Amino acid sequence: MRLSIASYGLLLICAGLFIHLELSWLSDHSVEQTEGNPASEQAREYYELYENIWKDLEYFPVPESTEDEKAAVSFENSWMFERTYGGSYGHEGTDLMPSVDKSGYYPVVSMTDGVIENIGWLEKGGWRIGIRSVHDVYFYYAHLSSYAEEFERGDVVEAGQLLGWMGDTGYGKEEGTTGQFPVHLHVGIYVRNEEIPELAVNPYWFLKYLEQYKLKYSFS
Repeated sequence: MRLSIASYGLLLICAGLFIHLELSWLSDHSVEQTEGNPASEQAREYYELYENIWKDLEYFPVPESTEDEKAAVSFENSWMFERTYGGSYGHEGTDLMPSVDKSGYYPVVSMTDGVIENIGWLEKGGWRIGIRSVHDVYFYYAHLSSYAEEFERGDVVEAGQLLGWMGDTGYGKEEGTTGQFPVHLHVGIYVRNEEIPELAVNPYWFLKYLEQYKLKYSFS
């Protein structure tokens, strides 16, 4: 269901405020400012990086089921919540939690057009796939149960294309480790510039926006 004009406006205001706070944090924690890169230029660059994300987005990563009305997903703003596997660190992403706790049940689609940059097993992320978008944003999908096809690095994908299925893989050095946490999809978004090759961005508000752009799949 698409948002009303008033609801959409409120969402953009909230997103803008939150992004402003994040950019302030980034400015305070970024590399030391130099005479050739004053704060105003640095802030403008970060805003442009955020704008690139909006340009890429097309679809919510988990489609709606046309057969099972109970097959919904929920998520909260868990940005930088503590995670402790392998040490203490902040959560660089948003977890989409399914109402049906079943691995391999929910399809996962690409939110954007792009090219596969990384694929395969990660100790923390399990079976994951990372896509570099047209506007140079890295979209990361983790804890998949399996892939939709034998993807390879360099493969071109389209927005809405089936990538795989939601699972509970990860938190293990051995490939195929499962059962260490509930089934869910971890979504990460990363941008980069000359100083910072991998800058994590909070996906929460982008996912809230994409809730009005869900594909419909037949699964039950």
